[in-house]
Amino acid sequence: MNTATDPDGPADTRVMGIVHSALRRDLARARSALTERPYPFDAQRVAIAEHLIWMMNFLRNHHRSEDEHLYPLVRARNRGARALLDDMDHDHRSIVPAMEALERAATSYRDSADARGEVVAAVDVLSESLLPHLAREEREMMPAVSATITDTEWRHWDEEYNIKPKGPIELFDEGLFIIDSAEPDDALAITELVPPIPRWLMLNVMIRRYRAGAFRRWRTPQFSPLRAQLRGRSETTSTACPTTVWSVLADVTRVGEWSHECRRARWLDGATAPGVGERFRGSSKSGLMRWSRSCTFTELDAPHEMVWITHGGIYGDSTEWRFILDSDGTGTRIEQSFRVLSLPRWFDRMISLTVPAHHDRGNALHGDLVRLARLAERDQESGPRLLPNIEASTHRTENTLRTRPM
Repeated sequence: MNTATDPDGPADTRVMGIVHSALRRDLARARSALTERPYPFDAQRVAIAEHLIWMMNFLRNHHRSEDEHLYPLVRARNRGARALLDDMDHDHRSIVPAMEALERAATSYRDSADARGEVVAAVDVLSESLLPHLAREEREMMPAVSATITDTEWRHWDEEYNIKPKGPIELFDEGLFIIDSAEPDDALAITELVPPIPRWLMLNVMIRRYRAGAFRRWRTPQFSPLRAQLRGRSETTSTACPTTVWSVLADVTRVGEWSHECRRARWLDGATAPGVGERFRGSSKSGLMRWSRSCTFTELDAPHEMVWITHGGIYGDSTEWRFILDSDGTGTRIEQSFRVLSLPRWFDRMISLTVPAHHDRGNALHGDLVRLARLAERDQESGPRLLPNIEASTHRTENTLRTRPM
């Protein structure tokens, strides 16, 4: 599509494929975010749910515009396309129940993390019917449209039924959704449809709003306004058994024996062992900087998985730390991961300047795991020590603790 298109020539329908690509892209993003551990925390969960609901409304309006205005025009002029048009109509009708099911699932997920599996299932069901339909519409229906109506008629349909009924904010949101991650030529094909002043506003002002929303739901570096590393993962192995490794992790007062940064920790509120909701305070040092954070256990599955969240108080930062222990037949595979849940931009800039070691934490965190592994091996060789109550600390929960959204 370009401004030199012959207005009386065949309709240039490439925009249809670009719109479809945006739908495919975010269904895939949503499924990935919902199925990869760690699962979305509360603020991200709500953002994903609301985006899926928005997408279903966008798709519904998209189909309605085709069914009520575009395809009747093609049907009236092109007898040879009527069977294909019947198939398009059937597809649209058959997709509706899957769209409605995803809306219901997303609404439930917005209110409770327990509905995550329901959303994944609904995305899969919708994809089974929607994705083949989108592909066929691009492959067969759009050539029939181009052979039947002119580019002027195509643009009139788009202007009258896809643009005029909507307000400027809605149009900005849709336009930025469509060009998100699009190939340069595809992005140009969309943006050149927008008049110069609204185009400038969309690409220079409203894009900030779009990127902020995209970051809330996807939490990827592509949209991040932060300098901090958003997440990281490292692993190592130990000849010690999972129970012994767990006992070292579970005794938070021993963190200074293996962490390069957290020098000491103490239990809070009378706690003496991990339990969902139990708290401790860790004190850390990097270079000249010193800080402490209270931490709350959110998931426990002894001796396999342990998760806690740090709380920055008035600073507003929060990070989730997850340890997974798997028996490998001869010992334990130890995996550690972290993800930033909340970090105000001003504090992110301060950390970037004062704690340069946080620019890339990979090697340092891997070193922590190696020290943890060796410490557990020494404990196992020296004989049993008093362990935290593993049975009492076994509990699993989805991420339901409220954390300050960014």
